[in-house]
Amino acid sequence: MEPAPTLATAATTVEPVTLSREVLDWAADKAGYTLQSFADSIAKRDADRQRIAAGQLTSAQVAKLAKKAKVPFGYLFLEKPPEIKQATIPDLRQVQNAVPLSDDFYEVLEDVMAKQQWYAEYLSESGERALPFVGRFASVASRKVPAIVADMRQVMKLSDEDRRTSADATAYFSKLSAKAEAVGILVIKTSFVKAATKRALSEKEFRGFALSHPTAPVVFVNGRDAEVAAIFTLMHELAHIWLGITGVTDLTAKPASNVERICNAVAGELLVPSADFAGRWNSPEDLQRLASYYRVSKLVIARRALDSGYVDQDFYDEVANAARAPKKPGKPTALLTIPVRNSKRFTRTVVAEAMSGQTLLREAASLLNVRPDTVVALAKGRVKNG
Repeated sequence: MEPAPTLATAATTVEPVTLSREVLDWAADKAGYTLQSFADSIAKRDADRQRIAAGQLTSAQVAKLAKKAKVPFGYLFLEKPPEIKQATIPDLRQVQNAVPLSDDFYEVLEDVMAKQQWYAEYLSESGERALPFVGRFASVASRKVPAIVADMRQVMKLSDEDRRTSADATAYFSKLSAKAEAVGILVIKTSFVKAATKRALSEKEFRGFALSHPTAPVVFVNGRDAEVAAIFTLMHELAHIWLGITGVTDLTAKPASNVERICNAVAGELLVPSADFAGRWNSPEDLQRLASYYRVSKLVIARRALDSGYVDQDFYDEVANAARAPKKPGKPTALLTIPVRNSKRFTRTVVAEAMSGQTLLREAASLLNVRPDTVVALAKGRVKNG
């Protein structure tokens, strides 16, 4: 198959060109239209609507359809619809009637997988060895929560001081994330697709996912959630790395999957140690106080109380229902959030490789979903990556 035209080469198409109806119908369907309804939505004159419905589009109209269909511009100049292989990941979500994973999710997944592949190749060329903790508890017989918790604490050097010295949940998440990255795990947290700030991710769809890898493990946290909830998601996904299990997850009180039960229990014990919790819990009225103390959500405290037998399922469900309101996405300061939404460790590596000439500047920009001049700005230290 001949390579499809790019936006740069086809942008000079001012006059309408006749394109494959099969491809146009395919793209319109992906965008949620018929070709006629798409024509009606963008053209004011009957003659233009008829022309578009007949398969004759200008380059500007092709670009609009490609954008709405979320496919590369050049695909619309092909004779046949392309075979697009979608990235896959085990679906470990346990919510009944879970929202189907959307195109936005899969676009994010493909982006994160591309980052992981690049970083794994970089590490291979640098002679890096496999991280010993990845999959350390892969065997079913070894999956004991106390042992996993102890190992994660030892490897990442976790302690109660991390919480006590964090001013708030945001600082706590940043500290835990930094400790994970220090041992070689890429931590990515964002609330939107790539650099498209208007395409907010849905916390109802998924909370996070983990991509296990011997040298380049990645955990992704949906930044659409409140920060206190994101902390639990981070630790849950990190537990997946210790189990060596890739998957997309949501968080429930009593998941059906044994893997998810283990990861929930590990995250809960790391953030709210059972022995300490037992000495601080007096009644359900302690919910907010302990959530503030442990820098976690009230839902996490309710889950710990439920698991400890301090409250019943009805109480937990009441807290869970009240916690469903999503965080409203703010307008991010792009330069300040780039390292967070791409992994600080990954951002540092890509920028350093670009500045040394080992990686093309445009490739680095593509990996970070930014412009080339932004890569240069990062290199000049305008953003704190550490």
